[in-house]
Amino acid sequence: MITTSFFELFKIGPGPSSSHTMGPMRAAAHFRQEIISFLRENNLKNNLKIKVELYGALAATGHGHGTHRAILAGLYGDEPAQVDIERLNHFFEKKEVTYSIPFEDMRISFKEEDIFFNYKSNPYWHPNSLKFVFLHQEHAILQAVFYSIGGGFIQKEGIEPKHQEEKKPKYGYQNMAELVAICEDKKRSVVQVLLENEMALNDCSKAEIYEKMEAVLQVMEDSVRRGLQSEGVLSGGLNVHRRAKAMYKNALKLEANKRYADALFARMNAYALATSEENAAGQLIVTAPTNGAAGIIPAAVAYLLNDCQIPRLTVKKGLLVAAMVGFIIKDNASISGAELGCQAEVGSAAAMAAALFSYAFGEQLSTIVTAAEIAMEHHLGMTCDPIKGLVQIPCIERNANGTIKAYNAYVLASGRQSKAVISFDQVVEVMRQTGEDLSAKYKETATGGLATSFGWGNMPGS
Repeated sequence: MITTSFFELFKIGPGPSSSHTMGPMRAAAHFRQEIISFLRENNLKNNLKIKVELYGALAATGHGHGTHRAILAGLYGDEPAQVDIERLNHFFEKKEVTYSIPFEDMRISFKEEDIFFNYKSNPYWHPNSLKFVFLHQEHAILQAVFYSIGGGFIQKEGIEPKHQEEKKPKYGYQNMAELVAICEDKKRSVVQVLLENEMALNDCSKAEIYEKMEAVLQVMEDSVRRGLQSEGVLSGGLNVHRRAKAMYKNALKLEANKRYADALFARMNAYALATSEENAAGQLIVTAPTNGAAGIIPAAVAYLLNDCQIPRLTVKKGLLVAAMVGFIIKDNASISGAELGCQAEVGSAAAMAAALFSYAFGEQLSTIVTAAEIAMEHHLGMTCDPIKGLVQIPCIERNANGTIKAYNAYVLASGRQSKAVISFDQVVEVMRQTGEDLSAKYKETATGGLATSFGWGNMPGS
C-alpha cells in the first residue's frame, strides 16, 4: 500500500542532487542524533572523531554534487529545508580548515579528510551507500550505514523503511489500476481521494493541507523567478552559461513577431532552465520528484499560473495528481538515477507534469493517466551520465526537453479518440525492468556515456 505523502515527495532543500546532497545531509543529521544519545549515556569527552565513507555512485560523483558539504551541514544539525545555503556552499573551500562541531556541552573536530570517497568497492546493496563511524581513541564505538534511495529519501541499514507507521491513508492502493478502481467504486474524484489520504497521513484539515502546499508552491515559483533573473557561468569547471534569462527574452521577441508556437516552447524552456540552473548552483529548490529533474514541475506550474491564468487552487489540486503519479513510480520502480538511470528522474518528472497539465486543463482521469503513460514511455532507457558528476550537462537541457515532452504527452492524450493500448502500470514495470538491465556505467557512476566523452574525467582533480 502506498503511504508516501505529498510533503515527503515534494521536499524543500538545496541543490544540486536529492540523492547525493539532500539524502546524505539527512543521514548525517540522523547520525548526529545517534551520537548525542550515545554521549548522554556514556561520559566521554576527549579523543572523539567522526569518520564517513562513501560508496558507489555517492563516491563517484560526490564531489560534483557537494556530498561532502552536505554531510558536514548534517553533522551540524542542519536539515535540507532550513539549511543556510550560503554557508553550505562555502564549506570545505579550503581543505586545511578544521571545523568544530558542537554536540551539546562539547565539540568534535571534523575536516575534509574525515570523509573517504571509496571509488573501488561497495559492500552494500544500494549504489548510494554511506557509512558513519564514531570513534573514541581511534576505536569505533558507534556506526551506522545509510542508503540514499532517491528524492532525498533515506533508509538505514537493518531497519525496514517506515512510512507513517502510526497513520494510514484513508484509501489504500498499490498502482494506478487500483486507484482508478477506488475512484469509480467510491464515486469520488481522484483529487478527493488524494486529499483525504493526505489529511489522514498528516493529521491535517483540508485547509491545512492546502496551506502547507502553498509553501512548496512558493519555493517552486521563487526558483523560476530567480533563475530568470540570473546570468553568469555555473561553477564546476564546465563553463556552462546560464541561459534562462536570454531564453525568456527570446520568447517575448517571438511573441512580438507572432511566432506563437515557437514562443510557447521558448517560454517553457526558459522556466525549466531557470529552476534547473538554480539547482545546479546549489540554491533552494523542491525535489519534484528529485533535484536532477527539479525544473520540470516548476516550469509547468509557471506556465499554468503566469501564462494560462489557471487558478492557484486548481494548480494545487493538479500537483496532488502529479504527486500521485510520482508515488506509484517510486513504490513500483524507483525515482533514483543511480538505480534505474535518468528515466527514473526526468522520465518520472515528465509523467508527473503531463498529469498536471492534463488536470489543469480539465481532462478526465483516463486522459490524465494516458498522458502520464505517454510521457514515461518516451523516456524509457534514458541514461544518467552527468559530466564530472555535475547536475549540468546533460541534466539542465534534459529538464527543458522533459517539460516540452510532458506538454506534448498531454496534447497527444487529450486528442486521442481510442483507448490506450499500454497502461500506465505496464510502462512503470517496463521502466523498472529497463533500468535493471541498464549497464551500471550509465547509472550515475561517472564511468560511461557523456560522463566519459571528449576526455572529460569525473574523479576529483581530473
